[in-house]
Amino acid sequence: MNCWKSLPPRRTSPRTCPTWLAFLLVIVSCIFAPHGTAQESTSRENEANWAGIQGHYRAGQWTAIRLKTAAGESTFDDAIPVNQLNDLVIETVVGDGAVVTYQQPNLSDDSPFALAIPGSEAAPVIIRSGDQILARTRLPETGVPANGPSMIPLGMPWVMVFGDALSIDTIGLNELLNRAASVAVTRIEDPAAVPDHALALNGIDLLVVNAAGIPILKELSPSQRTALAQWVQNGGEVLLTLGEKAESLLETADWLADLLPSAVVEAKTTRLDPSGLETFTSSQTRLPPFEGLQLPKTFGRDGSGEMLITGRTNRRVSLPFAVRYVSGFGRITVLAADLESPKFAEWPERMDLVMLLIGDSLRHADEDNVSESVRLSGFADLAGQTRATLDRFELKRPFSFAVLAVIIGLLIALVGPLDYLLMRKFNQRAWIGWLTFPVVSVALSAGLWMAAQPNIPENVATNDASDTAPSAADDALLRTNSIEFVDIDAESGFGRLFRWAFVYSHPSNRVRIATRTTADTNAVADKFHHQMLAPFGAPSLSMGGIQIESSGESCNVLLNQNDPASPLSSQIAGMHLAPRSSKSIALETQFSTDMQEQLLQRRRGSELLNGKLVNTLPVDLLDGMLIYQNWVYLLPTRLPAGSQIDEIDSLRQKNFRWQLSRQRALESNSEGESWDVTVVDQPRRLAEMLMFHDAVGGPRYTVLRNEVLGHLDFTSLLTADRCILVGRCQSPWSELVVTPETANSNRSSETAESLATSEQSNSYVRLILPVEEVRR
Repeated sequence: MNCWKSLPPRRTSPRTCPTWLAFLLVIVSCIFAPHGTAQESTSRENEANWAGIQGHYRAGQWTAIRLKTAAGESTFDDAIPVNQLNDLVIETVVGDGAVVTYQQPNLSDDSPFALAIPGSEAAPVIIRSGDQILARTRLPETGVPANGPSMIPLGMPWVMVFGDALSIDTIGLNELLNRAASVAVTRIEDPAAVPDHALALNGIDLLVVNAAGIPILKELSPSQRTALAQWVQNGGEVLLTLGEKAESLLETADWLADLLPSAVVEAKTTRLDPSGLETFTSSQTRLPPFEGLQLPKTFGRDGSGEMLITGRTNRRVSLPFAVRYVSGFGRITVLAADLESPKFAEWPERMDLVMLLIGDSLRHADEDNVSESVRLSGFADLAGQTRATLDRFELKRPFSFAVLAVIIGLLIALVGPLDYLLMRKFNQRAWIGWLTFPVVSVALSAGLWMAAQPNIPENVATNDASDTAPSAADDALLRTNSIEFVDIDAESGFGRLFRWAFVYSHPSNRVRIATRTTADTNAVADKFHHQMLAPFGAPSLSMGGIQIESSGESCNVLLNQNDPASPLSSQIAGMHLAPRSSKSIALETQFSTDMQEQLLQRRRGSELLNGKLVNTLPVDLLDGMLIYQNWVYLLPTRLPAGSQIDEIDSLRQKNFRWQLSRQRALESNSEGESWDVTVVDQPRRLAEMLMFHDAVGGPRYTVLRNEVLGHLDFTSLLTADRCILVGRCQSPWSELVVTPETANSNRSSETAESLATSEQSNSYVRLILPVEEVRR
């Protein structure tokens, strides 16, 4: 009351009474506002755990949406009835801002997850069942992953941990500078939060497994274990610590034990001398002896892979301490020590040891200087250059920005000063300008319309003119341009296919896109795991500028799975293509194979291969190469299917890095070809960079990162016990069926056949073959 008396007196009137009343209402609202805001933020934080993996996700990647907990309750505040979990539709937006609905297959009681691809941070998500809206919310924004749910940017490494995080979540953290950690760590606390499909794990860069996670690993369902195993074989990287509880950990994580050599799983623990680790990290702090697994040290198919650290036991017997194994296209780094134990937690060099083992997976993208490529091209990643290469069609006449600027300047000049000067010169009246303006506008519009007509060759144009149906002409103006990579590991029997395609339509169109397996794929694949087709791309500096969809049109991604044993597949329906525009889509396929395995040989102490090479693929290889470590063997221009090269020594050999950089020796020095980020008409050269970007130097050579399509880089597989057979294929391994959704549905099959001839595709296959060391 004293504060009110201190106010200077003033005259009041009946009109000021409502002002004091409003002031009192504001005070009351302020008193109650903090409590309500706290409740709302807490509810929003708890609700956001349904997105991705415990609230963490990446934009542009398949993301799991958790609909119910292990107890069968809804993860949302507005509870979703369990009987309405079937026929669900997830509605969100993709990278270009278009609305996409993901129609989910019927969910079983053991699968509480739905799948969708959010195009950006804080993307809206609407969950429907028929015409009823079950939930309406948004995905988390970009924040600090250590503080709760957050979108993880593309350049930030993402680590999922079963057990102790080994202080990885403190990398880059600086409280004095108020700087958050540069690595996102998701420590699994609820087993039900782990997705049950490998697609939802694609955004993870590293998986850490140690004995502290045994209670969580025991609770994983069979579908979750299968998803984790497929993620590793698809190119995932794992850090596995096998110390005193190694046998119990391998028994619990049986999905991981199946990916390791049998000699590792059957090994026993022993007492190890820590001097090997102290020497490797240049430590000045002594470690006490510890229990660790006796990793095998024999070379071969059941051997040691790549030895990273060597040491000895307490009995002074030499033994590997850290070994990196290859399983499929992934890598498993095994360390024979419990880094989560108290003795290692107090060791100052524990983080140095982790960084030396898996530092490449924890490096932030900001360490690469790509500002020069951004200035020249507008993108910072090889995906941006790939997008610029694929989004080029012969139908579309190219116009540079300079030409458009001249046309606009000419229009302004004709309807402005030139029109005025001409009227003055010929002594015409001013009202004639009302006639010259529309004449000039119509003439210029007619010229632009004629210039924008499709660039169709004369023979194609003659055939199209003979068809009188208007829809037939529109169908002929559909084009696809794609790049495809087929990867097969002959030893593990794992294969995958990735195809990035652009669909172009000259007039406005609405299409349905499906996939069909070819005879070559069926001849190799024994069982399909999934065949997923969906829009591809996210607005970021990596992809360059993505045109935002403003028409408000939506498309449907129809997910289909007949039963839990059948593969998950999808197709796109109702995709709207604006006039003279294109859309980006991607096909991801995983399969098992039982191909005939062949074993190549190399002499002990030599880096060169010998023996024979057989093309066991059902296709001819064009411009093929056999790559072993830093050597490349150039195959004949065409290597037919089933053909054989009797002696690999007879092939021409070159330095692989020189081959990628087009480097050649000139007298006493060498000269290479620098990478041009503005070139968009060399898809074969671009494919080589996508397949072996790090082998040529990575961003130091191309001045571009490789984050979006980094899973295509096989540089890490160029080990001593692996070689890679690479070749270009004459026809793709998958077929895109693009069908316009017109009233005349009888033309669907005819359109599909016609598009097969108008398709531009660059297809490449890579076959991983084991290498065995033999004596002379």
